[in-house]
Amino acid sequence: MTRTATAVPLLLHIAGRRIVGVGGGRVAADKLLPLATDYDAEIVVVAPRLDDRLVGLVTWHEGAYGGADDLHGAALVVAATDDPAVNEQVTADAVAASIPCVRSDADGDGTASFPATIRHGPLTISVGTDGRSPTVARWLRTQLEHTYGPEYGALVLLLGELRRDPDTRAALAPLSDDQRRLAWRSIPLLDILDLLRSGSVDSAKEVAAACLSSYSD
Repeated sequence: MTRTATAVPLLLHIAGRRIVGVGGGRVAADKLLPLATDYDAEIVVVAPRLDDRLVGLVTWHEGAYGGADDLHGAALVVAATDDPAVNEQVTADAVAASIPCVRSDADGDGTASFPATIRHGPLTISVGTDGRSPTVARWLRTQLEHTYGPEYGALVLLLGELRRDPDTRAALAPLSDDQRRLAWRSIPLLDILDLLRSGSVDSAKEVAAACLSSYSD
């Protein structure tokens, strides 16, 4: 069997953790800005200059990359300078320290990559091409955006709230694991999505809760 995949899809939880970006120009800002605005992480940038978009959002260590010590404590490294040799050294230092590293230059050989991503609240849908065709990944993301709108994120939130609801947990407690799985799978997701699209959040929750309740009777 021929194996063509070189990367495994993985969600990295970075809340409260340090992300080190080496490089502060346009490309670095494109990579780091979503991390600085959408996630509760500590973003540190090592660079002689800093893109205006990152000012006030990151901790800036002004200056050139000084070696592996600059990566200390990082959960993720982003090598995004305009010098391939520097990016190569940053990547090598990250690999030696067992830190995942995203390398931005086209000929880079990092150990991680940012997929093309859609986010609706807690819902994340990502497309990756093992770095072979970012154009295809972006195109597929656009197609998915037309199919999976904000109501899908609302659906995840609604069902997540139901899972934590004490009454729901009590109603399903007498069931076996298999029965509980069947109960959740019996929820008419398409009907609930239609209600969410129309803004009827309370009705959507009532339908889902009633379905679970009837299954446990």
